[in-house]
Amino acid sequence: MASILIAHKAITASSNAENKTTVSMWLQDNLWQLAIPVALILFLYRHAFVKLVDDWVNDPNYTHGFVVPLASIWIVWSMRRTLARTEVEAKTWGLLVIAFALLQLLAGTLGAENFVANSSLLVLLAGLTISIFGMRMLRHLLFPIAWLIFMIPLPAIIFYSITFPLQLLASRMASGLLDVLRITNLREGNVMYFSHYTIGVVEACSGIRSLITLLAFAVLLGYIRSMRIWARIVLAACTVPVALIFNVVRVASAGVLGNYLGERWAEGTFHAATGIVLFLGGLSVIALISTVLIRWSPPSKAVAI
Repeated sequence: MASILIAHKAITASSNAENKTTVSMWLQDNLWQLAIPVALILFLYRHAFVKLVDDWVNDPNYTHGFVVPLASIWIVWSMRRTLARTEVEAKTWGLLVIAFALLQLLAGTLGAENFVANSSLLVLLAGLTISIFGMRMLRHLLFPIAWLIFMIPLPAIIFYSITFPLQLLASRMASGLLDVLRITNLREGNVMYFSHYTIGVVEACSGIRSLITLLAFAVLLGYIRSMRIWARIVLAACTVPVALIFNVVRVASAGVLGNYLGERWAEGTFHAATGIVLFLGGLSVIALISTVLIRWSPPSKAVAI
């Protein structure tokens, strides 16, 4: 009797295995069905995509936006073998997620809140994944979908509530650094006065630009290097002091150069070049911190890419 039960279980398991449909098998017969959700996305978000590209081109704070979708596509492509073997388990409740995304898009559009409208795309992608392929596929695609949030500009109310305190903090710390270097300066708010030069720490010099980009880089690096959750959180948190310190150095160096060598040395091309060099330094520091964290706590498993 026991042997019959064992044989029955083996036959049932074999039958279930044969009936399983993987993503690669599904795509062979149903690839054309993906044209419907793709067309839906292109139609619903046509104006949002145009606005996003315009922001990436004209807003220096979001020039990294071009890289974000490309990096997400690269991650998905890198996981193609794992995705192809994933079992298809379509869930009808994914339609509820899609409905919520469409309501979010409508609310954001009617309320003229671009962040709410644009971020609904991520919810829609998750809902489509669940309704077509199931939760196993969503678990694989969760990071590349969620990481797309970095390509969407922050709401203005949040953006300016962050930039102004950063301006004051950067100018205060830069003035303190110059005091340590025994360079005479007078600070009033976000404006610093020298004997031959005056520098204002405006929005572009607040450090928000490098902070957002460094944060996006840190989150991506933590995923690629399979860091533990606590290590990823620490790495992401480290972007705040790293961005702030490098921005303070940039502001202080601009004040020194403008005071002793003239305005042309503190602004324009040279100032932009200094910013690029310091930003690359910030990226290097974040990469170094990730290496230190990995040595303290090695990854538990490799990312399937």
